[in-house]
Amino acid sequence: MKILEIIPQLSSGGGERFVVDLCNELSKEHDVTLMVLHSLDKVDFYLKEVSNNVRVVSMNKRMGLDIGLLFRVYRYIRREKPDVVHTHLRAIMYIAFAIMRKNGVMHCHTVHSAADKEAGGSFISSGMRKFCFHHGWITPITISAESLHSFRKYYGMDAPMIFNGRNVDAGMLVSDEVKEQFKQYRHTNKTRVLISLARIDPVKRQTLLARVVMRLKREGYDLTVLFIGGERDAQMTAELRSYNDEAIQLLGELHNPLEYLKMGDAYALCSSYEGMPISLIEAIGVGCIPVCTPVGGIVDVVHNGENGFLSDGIGEESYYKTVKRFLSLTDVQLKDMKQKALATYGPFSMYECARNYVRLFEKGIKK
Repeated sequence: MKILEIIPQLSSGGGERFVVDLCNELSKEHDVTLMVLHSLDKVDFYLKEVSNNVRVVSMNKRMGLDIGLLFRVYRYIRREKPDVVHTHLRAIMYIAFAIMRKNGVMHCHTVHSAADKEAGGSFISSGMRKFCFHHGWITPITISAESLHSFRKYYGMDAPMIFNGRNVDAGMLVSDEVKEQFKQYRHTNKTRVLISLARIDPVKRQTLLARVVMRLKREGYDLTVLFIGGERDAQMTAELRSYNDEAIQLLGELHNPLEYLKMGDAYALCSSYEGMPISLIEAIGVGCIPVCTPVGGIVDVVHNGENGFLSDGIGEESYYKTVKRFLSLTDVQLKDMKQKALATYGPFSMYECARNYVRLFEKGIKK
């Protein structure tokens, strides 16, 4: 099967992480090309992690709306004749011409977030999706039960659901360098280290997490939070830096976040909405306890009080109480919950995810 995966750029986001892993897994048995719309000269965070079996092409998109890119993508698809064209994020907007002349190609699009948020605020963006989904020109794919629910509510139709995946080696080794770093993060042998693995962004609400951590520290709790991710929002980043406290550590973008998750005690995510966070799958894959708000696909993974903790809502007070519950675990309870988090990982491997995509692709091609 000849598969063309299309994504806007290879920045350090979860969607990009997912697409690279999916391409690598699919390429073990299929002919896979990864089309990146933007130039790779400036944004290539995951480029080195793309398998040699995957062909990578850049379309050198100009900033803003690039009408010419519609034609370049169309000509590429017409020339290469893939069996499947699979888009992610905003890339769906640039296959408009290609879907008008399908020529036996299956077009599909993964909805990586809540349906209304993913559709964007513009009439063109949401209108194109609604038209193409309802007319069967593009097959939408949701990523969790909550994702499917939001899709049905927004579009008034059904869609296939495939859980996101990520291949994680639970036996991975942590480098001596990272172990050494953690000596400064664990101030005592009782310090609990929380890992926030997400771009610094209003949706992820790292400033809320920082306020919760500082409040708990003032109450006498021994904890540190490590913020790992691109500093997308300058104002939020400045606020986080303003604490100037050893309990708040900003590490920026890292290529080895799994090592930090494995060394940490909890994965802290207090987003206002989500799809199915790849970082959550990474966390359970190494036995890092999720402490999250109950949004998106998180509720399909985390069972409150068993393999992690879910707050009652997305408010600050609710999340504060949830982090406090986590901090109240004894060392024995902590170890037991880490094992339960790790045991949850099985269905979320990229191997399982890719198999489900292949089944969907094959079904679509036969139509």
